[in-house]
Amino acid sequence: MSNHLHSDEFLLSTPLLLNPQNNNMNELRNEEEGLSNPSSSINEPNTNEQLMELAASFDNNDTSSPSHSKYSPINLLSFCKRRTIEHYNNISLSELSGSLGDLGTFIPLTVALARERKIALAPALFWAGVSNIITGYTWDVPMCVQPMKSISAVALTDTNGSGNVGLDAQSVTTAGILTGGAVLLLGVTNLIEIVNWIVPLTVVCGLQIGVGIRLASKGMTDIQKLPWGGGYDCIGMAVACALLSMFWLRDSGSQKDKKKQEQAKTDSEGNTRNDVMATTGANSATSSDEDVFQENDNVEMGKVLNNSHQLETATSLNPRSSVSTTAHTNETFDFAASSAPSSTPRQQKQLSYYLRKVWSRACCCLNPFPKTPHPVGIYLFLIGCIFAAVTLATAGPDSGYDLPLYFFGAPVAINAMKDVTSMSWWNGFLQGALPQLPLTTLNSVISVCCLAHTLYPDKRDPVLEEKHRTDAVITRREVSISVGLMNLILVPLGSMPNCHGAGGLAGQHRFGARTGTSVVILGVGKVLLAIFLGGSALTLLDALPIAVLSIMIAIAGLELVSTGVKVLFECVQKEKEKTMKHQGHESVNGKAILQKNATVAMVTAAVIIALKKTHYGALSGWVVHVIYGDGFRNFVVWIQKKRAARS
Repeated sequence: MSNHLHSDEFLLSTPLLLNPQNNNMNELRNEEEGLSNPSSSINEPNTNEQLMELAASFDNNDTSSPSHSKYSPINLLSFCKRRTIEHYNNISLSELSGSLGDLGTFIPLTVALARERKIALAPALFWAGVSNIITGYTWDVPMCVQPMKSISAVALTDTNGSGNVGLDAQSVTTAGILTGGAVLLLGVTNLIEIVNWIVPLTVVCGLQIGVGIRLASKGMTDIQKLPWGGGYDCIGMAVACALLSMFWLRDSGSQKDKKKQEQAKTDSEGNTRNDVMATTGANSATSSDEDVFQENDNVEMGKVLNNSHQLETATSLNPRSSVSTTAHTNETFDFAASSAPSSTPRQQKQLSYYLRKVWSRACCCLNPFPKTPHPVGIYLFLIGCIFAAVTLATAGPDSGYDLPLYFFGAPVAINAMKDVTSMSWWNGFLQGALPQLPLTTLNSVISVCCLAHTLYPDKRDPVLEEKHRTDAVITRREVSISVGLMNLILVPLGSMPNCHGAGGLAGQHRFGARTGTSVVILGVGKVLLAIFLGGSALTLLDALPIAVLSIMIAIAGLELVSTGVKVLFECVQKEKEKTMKHQGHESVNGKAILQKNATVAMVTAAVIIALKKTHYGALSGWVVHVIYGDGFRNFVVWIQKKRAARS
């Protein structure tokens, strides 16, 4: 089912509309179809009419009443019910593994901010889980929810020039609110499309490559700080996890084998039909013989049990005959044991089959040719949990862990605006919101929509795809409004500043996630952890080995890099086809087109890696695109078209 069908129905049923223009677009589209085909508007009701009929089926009153409007809670409940059924049907090991793909980024930042008392961990976990659940219900892609990296980095740095802490807890709260308000304004006014029009796709590719390399390098740097030995959380463990991850993530050819099996099945379909009757006859004959054999066994065993019952009754009535009765009973069961047949070959085959099945389940992680991809996220997370349990079980009083663990005891919602001052607003704006806004706009909106468009081509909206848009799966406006509402509403209640990110989406996709079910699973886990173990959540997360988390970060970063390179080559191919269409085959120089686009992307990535500033990289790439690439020429052509249209 299409992802936009889910999103549109949700937007029609909830007051918090992420895309209020969808209804007008659908109405205009239906009117145009009605002009071209008058019968279509009569025979094919639109989505609004179907939802109104669904709402009317719950109540026999007139649909003109306020309770049956398109914003009725009945429509929202029906949407949530249908999405819940879909999530239940989509639950699998791959989705569960994919839900853990973003933990390598989420856990280190969250734990570090909680240690420095910049956030309250239980409310941060709870509201992050709520955001995951809402996101998983709204979109049918594994859209992650992760902390805003620029605000987190500034909050975790040492001091500013005056010797005071750069961002305290109150300034982190105000930075999240201001960033959310600015992104919401860009989405509501549709100014995000102007930003997307200014930033070329090659710069977006450079953003993905640069951010991906930064993530991978962060994981490797964290591993480098570990000792070679002396404990399980060491470089040796990281190397072992990396080798196992390469084995689990490699292309085992299972998809090719599956296609070959389907082709062979299609080719042999005729022969299979002819062999069914003969096989059925043979099976029926065999089953009849087995039934007769089992029937004879049952008759004999029935006789034996009947004799035994009679003997026991006689013994109870005449105790003196107990000796003779016991002897007769032993003779009877000896006869039954001798007359009962030994284990048949069929039973032996069944036993060996079950043993092989149990062994394959126990050693599924060592299967070199799995039918489905290995749930790498589950494997790595289980490895981390095992070593974390060992750490907490053997921790002494001087270990630094808050032991013993205790349930409940931590509120999941607080008033984060309690001690906010005017200086908090100023510091949050100057040091938090200003550096974070370009990163959120580019990486959390434009780049993540382009990434979803690339990873899930079967979920694209056909109308948007015909317009050659790069956000046909999830629109930029929807993501902008989602980030804005998430921070404006939840940050005052204790949530950390959150956003969506291309790195998290790439990591969850690499670990097996394909639908929004994985995000819902992760959200439920965060909510349960915050409610039941909120007071000890910091101890549990802090005990996870850095070696395992760093490998998960590196895998997510490399997946983002590979996706950026893939999109870059797609840009080169499209530009080449466009040039061939206008100028002919002889005048096309594919290497020159590749060099031009790759230069823009690589300059963007290099600045991001060197300066560790995403907006600096985007600005540098845009300048190179204007001067070295086609930016200036495209601007001149656009001006000429505007003048021609006016004249």
